[in-house]
Amino acid sequence: MSKVPKLGDDLKRLEEIVRRLEDESLDLETALALFEEGVKRLQTAQAQLDAAEIRVRQVLSESADGGGPVRIEPLDG
Repeated sequence: MSKVPKLGDDLKRLEEIVRRLEDESLDLETALALFEEGVKRLQTAQAQLDAAEIRVRQVLSESADGGGPVRIEPLDG
């Protein structure tokens, strides 16, 4: 059973991948492998962020009992 990386670990590795992909001397096979890993890590990170957003919305919804509606606005604009 493989362990799911923490969000911070994924983001750190994605930064490393981007830095390596910016290296013009990188051979095509290595670049493709890094790109593939980056896409997988990005998908994992996005799933973790989606799950966190659901939890936050649940907590806000539960805390709004009797105090009026809680206004939720998207962060990305």
